[in-house]
Amino acid sequence: MVDLTTSYMGLKLRNPIIVAASDLTNSSAGIIHCYEAGAGVVVMKSLFEEQFWVSGVLSEKGYPIYPEALDYLRSGGLLEYTPQKICRIIEEAKKDIKIPLIASIDCQSPKLWPSFAWQFQEAGADGLELNIYFLPFDLTTPGSEYEKIYFQIFEEVKKAVSIPISVKFGSQLTSIPYMAHKLAESGCKGLVFFNWFLEPEIDIEHLRTKNLMGRGNFYQSLRWVALLAGRVGCDIASSGGVRRSEDVIKQILAGASACQVCTLFYQEGLRSLRGLLSGLEAWMDGHFYSSINDFRGELSFKSQKLSFKEPEMAEAYFRAQYIKVYSKKD
Repeated sequence: MVDLTTSYMGLKLRNPIIVAASDLTNSSAGIIHCYEAGAGVVVMKSLFEEQFWVSGVLSEKGYPIYPEALDYLRSGGLLEYTPQKICRIIEEAKKDIKIPLIASIDCQSPKLWPSFAWQFQEAGADGLELNIYFLPFDLTTPGSEYEKIYFQIFEEVKKAVSIPISVKFGSQLTSIPYMAHKLAESGCKGLVFFNWFLEPEIDIEHLRTKNLMGRGNFYQSLRWVALLAGRVGCDIASSGGVRRSEDVIKQILAGASACQVCTLFYQEGLRSLRGLLSGLEAWMDGHFYSSINDFRGELSFKSQKLSFKEPEMAEAYFRAQYIKVYSKKD
């Protein structure tokens, strides 16, 4: 029998499938259901910093918040999902599950998170995932200033807790390799590629704009997992577009320690998790791999770069592949 155990954020997982932060994981019953379905680890539904105002913990003064967002939260959008309730959910779920449980925080300001991160740790969370979201639309602010926010948030949370912390990236950063390298140097234990944010849409009949839930791009995630796995000092998880066991296999070959999955479970139910695992087991058995570590990162850039004597040769290689693909005649 093949061994599906893996390590992510320094945590031992029974398999590489992570149930990502979602409404599937916003209650102890939901978390236990994920565990019983076979998940290797569960990430709790994210806590938004705006919920601090709803719970009356912080004053609105001095912190920018759009009135529509505050009204939505107060009307019941996330009124029940407070920091205190998350702590209760962690305590309840940890009594019945034997896999790691990761709390998730959707951050913007580095000022608000340390005390709540500490509470989640005290409640029994095994790790923290930081979801950092902002849209860089200011004409006078360079990309480096936005990227500093990632480091500020991470450093403030790290001071407050001893459990491992991961950062879930957005895909539109100036230099993902630099950000990944510096966060790992600062003590980040895991990186998740990627967080798929809102997508714009226009209603041409009513002349209105609206936003759609972001869709994961499997190949974009695969690219950056492959480029950075083994080259930065922390584990990497993929997020976005995993639909089949073949997708899990590809991400692990690229170097992923684990794969976050969400949309598939919404569409086909948590029963589909077993299909991911059985397909992975069958492939490993057919290729004579006894464990995940036998093939993880085999097709990563780090493994293949041995054929490049200098970095410039790698750049030339990628350029050549670009030309090769886009110069083909139909």
